[in-house]
Amino acid sequence: MVLRLRYPAPDDWQDAKCQDYVNNTGDDPFFSDDPEVSQRAVDFCNGTKDGNICPIRHECLLFALTNNEKFGVWGGTNEITRKAIRKRYPLKGREPRPEWRHQTEQEALKGLNRDELQKELEKEQAESA
Repeated sequence: MVLRLRYPAPDDWQDAKCQDYVNNTGDDPFFSDDPEVSQRAVDFCNGTKDGNICPIRHECLLFALTNNEKFGVWGGTNEITRKAIRKRYPLKGREPRPEWRHQTEQEALKGLNRDELQKELEKEQAESA
């Protein structure tokens, strides 16, 4: 559990594309346990359908990675993608790593064992719940 943020939230959260997300289904795709539902949020952030990437996607991703956010879609990535990025480039100190950039799940998982990462993530999530 993070009692104090390691890295501050972006000053321009109000500019985040997710602020304008219209949800007609009653679920929150940004914090869904259903991978198909959360993929809608990933696609929305990344502009998969409309071509408009969230203007603060990078800042949002750095916030989530630095603060080890284990739940939800942040910076156009899901939990397993962020876990893979941090596995490859672990946090050193309190500052974001220069290697941290947006990656697709496939790019982030290259050379890593998805099942092992998923087990680690589930354990971490259970411990922080």
